[in-house]
Amino acid sequence: MWYVIQTKAGREEAVRQKAEKMLPQNSCRVLYYINKKRYLGEWHEERERFLPGYLFLVTNDAGAASRPLKEITELIRLLGDGREACPMGKEEEELLEKLAGDRDEIGMSYGVIENGILKIKEGVLAGLEPAVKRIDRHKRKGYISLSFPGGEEKLVCVGLEITEKS
Repeated sequence: MWYVIQTKAGREEAVRQKAEKMLPQNSCRVLYYINKKRYLGEWHEERERFLPGYLFLVTNDAGAASRPLKEITELIRLLGDGREACPMGKEEEELLEKLAGDRDEIGMSYGVIENGILKIKEGVLAGLEPAVKRIDRHKRKGYISLSFPGGEEKLVCVGLEITEKS
């Protein structure tokens, strides 16, 4: 199960490194996505944080994992219903598994818009067209919605280049 840990923005990697010393290997993950930016007259691929201020805990026992995490000062909280940490919904877990798999990086996707309908031709978003809520063609980003435990919903970026529009 995937749990969401909120921390201070910019401190995700530090929290992940501290948590890995206390928890099983690869149970704490900071996700990044690949984005294209143009500078110096060329396109460059860059890694950006998928969800600034958050990291993910992948475990079947959040109670046992949360005890050692309380020692980390940068950690703000495990998201939940106020009383205990709650896992992400099944749909969100499946979406994150499809996007990242066992890696910590979400690759670029490439698609076309035909008659106003998005069709992903290549990349991690292939087959996930309904999940894309908004597209910024200029910045080469797609936005998907994630629901967090406790009812919070966020729009997050993934790399999406539209190669053709008809």
